Amino acid sequence: MVASNPSMHLGRASRVRSLPPFSPAACKLIQLINDESVHFREVSEVLAVDAALSGQVLRVANSALLGCRHGIASILQALFVVGADRLRDIVITVAIHNYLGRADNAFLHRCWRHNLATALWCEKLAEYCDVDRPVAYTAGILHDIGRVALLKLFPHEYSAFMERTLTGDKLEAERELCDADHCQIGEILADSWAFPPVLRDVIACHHEEVTRATPRPRLLVHAACLAASIGGFPAVCSEQAWDPAQIDSLLPSRTAASALNYHEMLEAVALKLNQTECSLL
Repeated sequence: MVASNPSMHLGRASRVRSLPPFSPAACKLIQLINDESVHFREVSEVLAVDAALSGQVLRVANSALLGCRHGIASILQALFVVGADRLRDIVITVAIHNYLGRADNAFLHRCWRHNLATALWCEKLAEYCDVDRPVAYTAGILHDIGRVALLKLFPHEYSAFMERTLTGDKLEAERELCDADHCQIGEILADSWAFPPVLRDVIACHHEEVTRATPRPRLLVHAACLAASIGGFPAVCSEQAWDPAQIDSLLPSRTAASALNYHEMLEAVALKLNQTECSLL
């Protein structure tokens, strides 16, 4: 578990505390992510306080993404049709998409696609890291929230940074540019938004070296982030070739993992990503 460090010297990046808050309704649902006893009506009541978000969620629920045969007219009906876990995925996806803001910013769009691809890879690989699927998806789509914040704080400088092909310590390069790296910034945001400890750990530590002691959710996001990057959806400029052996080497269940059809997964992730983007138009 990672605790936020209030004494961290952020320099120019201290302005992160002035960024707009994340959707309160989405934050509340994220806090309920490990609560298996949560009642449908409780989820419905959480979303009822944000009519705009609820409307967007219903639009996605009625899109081709989920392939529902009949129209969904309310959040409560959506819960019965798609389930609490899948609806939470939709809420968090819509909230992240909203938080990114301007659709004409190519670098925010790159971050969005990388985070979404990572979440979809997390879903595919979750069972091989023994991580619950809802936690896996949420951790994947939120893992680089700090990078989004740096783009909002330093739009021109950080956009140029994302265009460079980097070697060496990328986090150190971020600290030299912005006085803080995206993991540090993400940790501050996750703490201020009261995310569960498992998500705060992933956001703060997903670039740490993988060891035998690495928590499984963090290991999963590490593997999924790599898969997204080499599979065509990198956050920063990358020259990595598609090599699924790199992904396989990170998974703890090597016997099971070695039988995975990574090319089929790659196609499925790309298709689902495009369907998700279309549903948000």
